Amino acid sequence: MKLDRRDFLKFGGLLSGTLSLFGFAGAGFLAGKSPTSYTGWGKNNLGKDQFFNRKPFYTNVSVHEKVGDSRRINYIENLFKRNGELFRLMKAKDPEKRWTYEQGVKNLPEPLKKYYQEHPGSLDEFKLMMKMSKEQRKNWEKYRERYALADAWSSAHSTIIHGKSSFPASPDEPPDTWDFKHINPNKLKFKSDKHASELLKKITHSFGATLVGITKVNPDWVYQGYIRGVGKTQFEVPDHWKYAIVFAVPHEWDSMYANPTYGTSYDAYSRLRIIGGKLQAFIRNIGYSSRAHVPPTSYELIMPPLAIDAGLGELGRNSILITPELGANARLAAVTTDIPLQSDKPIKIGIKEFCEKCKICADSCPSGAIEKSDTPQQIVRGYRRWHIDQDKCFRMWNTVATSHPRGCRICLAVCPYSRKNNWIHTIAREVDPRDKTGLFSSLMLGMQKNFFDYPDAEQYLPHPDGDNLTYQNAPDWLLTEEWCNVEKDW
Repeated sequence: MKLDRRDFLKFGGLLSGTLSLFGFAGAGFLAGKSPTSYTGWGKNNLGKDQFFNRKPFYTNVSVHEKVGDSRRINYIENLFKRNGELFRLMKAKDPEKRWTYEQGVKNLPEPLKKYYQEHPGSLDEFKLMMKMSKEQRKNWEKYRERYALADAWSSAHSTIIHGKSSFPASPDEPPDTWDFKHINPNKLKFKSDKHASELLKKITHSFGATLVGITKVNPDWVYQGYIRGVGKTQFEVPDHWKYAIVFAVPHEWDSMYANPTYGTSYDAYSRLRIIGGKLQAFIRNIGYSSRAHVPPTSYELIMPPLAIDAGLGELGRNSILITPELGANARLAAVTTDIPLQSDKPIKIGIKEFCEKCKICADSCPSGAIEKSDTPQQIVRGYRRWHIDQDKCFRMWNTVATSHPRGCRICLAVCPYSRKNNWIHTIAREVDPRDKTGLFSSLMLGMQKNFFDYPDAEQYLPHPDGDNLTYQNAPDWLLTEEWCNVEKDW
């Protein structure tokens, strides 16, 4: 076939465009597969931000230089355990059991006596440490203001080690008492509300939060009829619940995509508890009241509307907060406080308009719990929103093939906003809110529905109604047959 110049250029242009399209799709696929595209405060939550290839340096020879008979370590050789034993003897309530330096090593009980006899300089170091520690505590007033934030940050981390087994501890008194427990009487005065807000955001990120926003507490978002520390009661919103620091973390991405069977809500909530408990402790250490509110059970505030007020995102068709960074894969918690703060503003980036034409979550829901109308129809406590049938949703939670109900997150996983943070996601995130025509979102939605395969909704159900299918394949670290000797019959 003979091509003239014009036909050749047309064919070349078409070929170039086709190759570019395939290159675009291929690059996007590879970027989506890469763990470095996970969204977080660092690049990802898998520890690969700092990575060194150890394989070339593996050795079959022990690197420990053994020079004689070995033995197990005695607990008294541990510095903290040894010092603890000595502290308890020096502070014993019974004077007859109390030990002082004047009594000497010979009057110490075993195995302390033997240890200090074999390590004659060790007790002198302990004595010097006690002297210097006492001097440091005496001089703390000189340093208090200079190191106040560092002290509060360190104390917040130590709280989880030295606190109760449940962290943060569950309130056992009314908010007017509990929220002020162990507050530092030396309250720090901030330069401005803006300074306070910026600091609290940085601190919350340092504790592990991916997204952080601040808002005044709208009484409409406070539950009524039950409050931790009191029980069933009608109550006024406490005056000191002035502001809420709202924060979010994603579920582990690959297990979240492999819903409903392989995911769990506890994954993100457990991290939120750590963040909330530390933030609660930090705020009290700088002299203000604080109360951590962490789902699924330990909270008094409705999280999605609170997060919307704090500017984290918009409410989606599935009644879940959708953020530009994490999509629907954002679990929420908050800490209320009386620190004067500067509130963030809500954002409007077209998520509601996208949800009006998308409906992927509603079509994918095995229980049919998500409303499919084009626009929100239900009025809930004075606010218009899409309807979620909670009872149908919870039925699906309890039919997932797990030992106990860990829930279903299909509507999170299939949401087009819940994509890994690669360059394609970045383009969509930046262009869509600025496109007033809606054409870009329609184009992206068309690609989503045509390029991605979704199981039929009923296929997610267990047998005999479905096939226990998942939205995407589970990561290998959740596949029993990959690591254990089991007879695979599935």
